[in-house]
Formats: sequence, structure tokens, C-alpha cells
Amino acid sequence: MIVHENLKIANMTRSASGTIDRPGRNVAAKSGLNRSVLDAGWGVLLQVLAHKAESAGRELIAVDPRNTSRTCARCGHCAKENRVTQAEFACTACGHTAHADVNAATNIIRAGLALRRAAEAA
Repeated sequence: MIVHENLKIANMTRSASGTIDRPGRNVAAKSGLNRSVLDAGWGVLLQVLAHKAESAGRELIAVDPRNTSRTCARCGHCAKENRVTQAEFACTACGHTAHADVNAATNIIRAGLALRRAAEAA
């Protein structure tokens, strides 16, 4: 089983330029981020991953990405204050600390397992 966040790449690379009446903010920074996201080829990576998983007889599960990095993998408390820095996670409810990516990965795999169990039960 392979689990990944179901990221909406088109939404992530939407323009920050705004309109004439309401110009966007940080347009140059958003432009650079858009270029990085598109250069990384996330959409192509997921297509190749889906093909490889199918040919190897593996299941590929996409989970909702909302709050995976803000939710504590130990107690389930969800708050933006849990993300101390880009790399550090510290739950404000139970005190659990971990690398933010490890904490999010735990939440993602749990969500994938829950979807798998729900599909098997149906």
C-alpha cells in the first residue's frame, strides 16, 4: 500500500497577480513557488507512481491533505500553533514533539489505512 496526500496542483499554482482593482500580494514570491511546484513535476510523479503501483499489484491511496501537518499523531489535537517551525511539531494539548514531516506522515498513513478499512467493509 502506498499513501499520498491528494494535493490539488492546479490550485497550488494559481496566480497571485489578482486584478486591476485588487492587485495580489507577494506576486514575485508566489511566482517562484509556482515555478518550483511545476518544475518538481508532482503530477507526473503521481502518474508514474500510480502506474508502477498497479503493475506491482500495490494499492495507491490518496488522502485529504487538510490538517495533516497540524494534527498531533499522538492525541489528535489539531491547531495551527502545533507547528512551531517548518520542521518542528509540538502539540499544545499533550506536549508530544516530533519532526513535523514525521508527524504528518504518521497522520497520512493512518488516514490511508482508515480509507482502506472503510473500502473493505463496504
